[in-house]
Amino acid sequence: MAILVTGATGFLGRFVLLELLQQKQDVVALLRNPEQQMPTLCKWLQEKGGDTAHLQYIQGDLAQRDLAVSASDWQRLAQVDTLIHTGVLFAWNLTAVQAQTTNVDGSLILIQLLKERTQLQRVILISGYMLTLKAYLQQYGIDPAQPLQSNWQQLYRQLGSYEASKIEAHFRSLALAQELKLDWTVIHPATLIGTENTGEIAEHQVFTQIVKQINQGKMLALPGSARHTLPWVSVDHVVQGIIQCLKDRSSYQQEILLAHPQSLSFHHVVRLIAKQLKIQPPHFCVPLPILATLLRWQPLAQRLNLSREMLEFLRTEPLTPNQSYTVHHVSQASLDEQLMQSVAWIKQHYL
Repeated sequence: MAILVTGATGFLGRFVLLELLQQKQDVVALLRNPEQQMPTLCKWLQEKGGDTAHLQYIQGDLAQRDLAVSASDWQRLAQVDTLIHTGVLFAWNLTAVQAQTTNVDGSLILIQLLKERTQLQRVILISGYMLTLKAYLQQYGIDPAQPLQSNWQQLYRQLGSYEASKIEAHFRSLALAQELKLDWTVIHPATLIGTENTGEIAEHQVFTQIVKQINQGKMLALPGSARHTLPWVSVDHVVQGIIQCLKDRSSYQQEILLAHPQSLSFHHVVRLIAKQLKIQPPHFCVPLPILATLLRWQPLAQRLNLSREMLEFLRTEPLTPNQSYTVHHVSQASLDEQLMQSVAWIKQHYL
């Protein structure tokens, strides 16, 4: 295989690169600013045993109409037959245009141009666990039988631009892959936490931001009820899922949920974090509808470093894995242990 990886400098993307390079796989990374990004990326990969001799890069940008890939770089991509698409613009309070340009239009243009100009046959798309919640999708007017008929403008107003763009990108990219007769797999990860051996996690990840918020005393009350959970998964588990699906034909045309089998209430997780930080956790609870209303006041949202968009990810319904496909990943660590590993990493590097 000749594999193109997007989002290669992101938290998930770089661990995918590392695993591929450790297997001596030829990989091309799509980078916006390779002169700045490559030295740091290569240093990180080499420190962890990645053979960067198998790594090439091309300059490109999912936010540009034609990806801003040069003619010479398209020639270098000619033999690519596999895409692992981890690239995404993630931030709360994006405008609809910002989110759609990169996450929706960028994904569609990427797949279309690769099909036209390379040997593309196989795509692995990274989405999210919210796409596995059918009642949630129907609540916001998405008919699973006809998702492309959805009122996208309304969805952006209701959910916020990041999550709405992820949902739109998922259904449109999947439809395009099917139209182009590509062998596709969609990976739906839960919220990422750090590696299982060291807890290494990136500073921009949601879990890191939650730990910082608690550490800074900005979580004044526990959001939601004791029934609300936020599903978690180690980055290792997602990487192994991607690698397994690469060569496994039984993963073709499958949507695969990846989450730790344990489910912990979000309140329990907050108390675990506070205990490891040696601070008192919040004692009061705020119902999510009330908190969402309060966060409409931007000065308060900024002071608390919290967005209304994030509240949707706290759920009470159970996740339902795809019973027809299993990712083989053996971990002896409980979810509590994995979360605490990540907290330890965050304490050492970001607090």
